[in-house]
Amino acid sequence: MNKFLAFSSALIVALLFVLFNKSKLETHSVFYISGENLYELIQQDGSFGVAPAFFLLKNIPALKETIDTGEYEIQKEESAISVIAKMLSKKKVIRKLTIPEGYTVKRILEVVNNNKLLFGNITEQYNEASLAPNTYFYSFGDSKSSILHKMKNQMEIIKAKYAQMNNTSLNFTEILILASMIEKESGNKNELALISSVFHNRLSIKMRLQSDPTVIYALTDGYGKMERKLTRKDLWFQSPYNTYRNAGLPPTPICCPGENAIYAAMYPLTTRFFYFVAKNDHSGHIFSEDYKSHLQAIRNLKMKKNNRKERT
Repeated sequence: MNKFLAFSSALIVALLFVLFNKSKLETHSVFYISGENLYELIQQDGSFGVAPAFFLLKNIPALKETIDTGEYEIQKEESAISVIAKMLSKKKVIRKLTIPEGYTVKRILEVVNNNKLLFGNITEQYNEASLAPNTYFYSFGDSKSSILHKMKNQMEIIKAKYAQMNNTSLNFTEILILASMIEKESGNKNELALISSVFHNRLSIKMRLQSDPTVIYALTDGYGKMERKLTRKDLWFQSPYNTYRNAGLPPTPICCPGENAIYAAMYPLTTRFFYFVAKNDHSGHIFSEDYKSHLQAIRNLKMKKNNRKERT
């Protein structure tokens, strides 16, 4: 009888160890791909020593097949049975991917392609302004196409919403083109409607828009970002996107604009501004009604910049 009790006690202790031994490591993630040997994966991870609890999964195929590809977080001191329960209940780590307003389609595809936690290849073609800048949530093992579809669906919702609000002389395709230019001209949301007023004022008198971001878009073949400053020579670059050479709007949007820029394109402030120049600290722009005032603003900015250099 004593031998039986001793054996039973040892069996219970062993079972408790199998089920409830705790992680020895700091909180971290384990990345599991369906079909892998989970027992060996946890062994290599080193969280639970020989990971006896996971040995059970190795020998119970029905349990193993229930666990999806995913990233599972192991907390410090978390029990093995807790981790297994987390995996069986498909409680994966949720990550987020933020696409800033003003990114071009090429830059967005680059971000998605470089994400090592997303699977698959991108086969679908996307037009400029067809993807919505926003923060999107995903898990390890999700496809690259799936997150791009979320962006596309979100932009379709935005387009449907704002197309009904458009009461300008521009059609909605032109609104998106203008919104993309407004987006690229300033990251200051308080200025978007002001910048919109300048472009609308110029369009109303058939004055060239002369927007630097359109030239950058042309020079970078749609990537939309340069590692150097524009030169005067660049402004003569031959392209239908160059609004220094060509009148009117460029043929397509030059980025994926956010909702604020789309709204500003449809509802510009009423001003007499035809010019703007960026401030030295990039906090915003100085707006002018005529070319003479615009040149004076540029001179003042250069003078302030030179004075600052002399003091330093």
